[in-house]
Amino acid sequence: MTELSIVVPTFNEAANIGLVIEGLAATLGDRSWEVIVVDDNSSDGTGDIVRKLAEDRPNIRCLQRIQDRGSASAAHWGVQAAHGEIVVVMGGDLRHDPALIPSMLEALRQGSDIVSAARPMPANLASRLINLYLGRDLADPLSGYFATSRAFFLRSIPRMQGDAFRVFFDLVHLNRRAGLRELASDVRAPIGGRPVRQTHVLWALLCDVISKLSGGLLPPRLVSFVGVGVIGSSVHFSMLYASLALGAAFWVSQALATITAMVFNFTINNILTYPTARLKSGNYYKGLLLYTVIASFGIVANVSTAQLTYVHFRGHTFVAACMGIFIDVIWRFVVSNRLIWGRSSIFRKAAA
Repeated sequence: MTELSIVVPTFNEAANIGLVIEGLAATLGDRSWEVIVVDDNSSDGTGDIVRKLAEDRPNIRCLQRIQDRGSASAAHWGVQAAHGEIVVVMGGDLRHDPALIPSMLEALRQGSDIVSAARPMPANLASRLINLYLGRDLADPLSGYFATSRAFFLRSIPRMQGDAFRVFFDLVHLNRRAGLRELASDVRAPIGGRPVRQTHVLWALLCDVISKLSGGLLPPRLVSFVGVGVIGSSVHFSMLYASLALGAAFWVSQALATITAMVFNFTINNILTYPTARLKSGNYYKGLLLYTVIASFGIVANVSTAQLTYVHFRGHTFVAACMGIFIDVIWRFVVSNRLIWGRSSIFRKAAA
């Protein structure tokens, strides 16, 4: 019977995944263990490397996801496929030290429900807000390296979100009374990774908390998309009133404001709302062009709705513009999820 399952979500970790597995083998030795690599269809051959290693090692498995993305949902997949009574979730970029796993197992045997690896990190704004929300005092509330029982995790999955801010944060949020122990862990610089800016963390945290406060009715991605739209509305109204002040007709001013805000929103959403499907280099401009062409239908609806509202309410500019923006935001969100960044993205199909 398998004692331990290690779940490793990956995306383009070809340079690291072999070293991660070797580190696990050196640490766990003769224990009954398996490693499940959940790969988000990496373009660098990560899945092929894992399958090659699995030819000689039956305790190595690869779950390659063609359409789904994100480390949170990848962890869900891996835990559901696990055979072990204990599951460990860790990264595939070498920042998590496998040598800590025996201590995690011991802490679980001593009665903890969840054991996490705590990096030495300053108490920044993000960590303070997370602890305040969770009602805990965690040294590292953003940990991506933790252990728990498979049964405990499986009981939580129906209430967890596949696009959650952090799977550890989601798990602790849903199990506030669970016994949690942190083990000190050294920081290991990831190979080929990029530092996560606190601005991005705070934004993702805010969207996830709002989603949770809605009872999951509003997915974090929708909250983020609408949030970016709210910020972009300041760009919209700045352009609108500036154009009106220069003597332009309302419909011309609304059209200019809509196009300007569209480019702004596309850029910010590409960074904050869809970080795991971010369009880069040439694909960014192709995506913007496609978004502009398809969203032109939304622009027509926006301007038409705004103009009709403007006439009906006899010149109430703010109300008219808001009606147009509402129609446009809903349309753009549907388009974005389907064709630009989501599962049906033509850029993802082209890469495949």
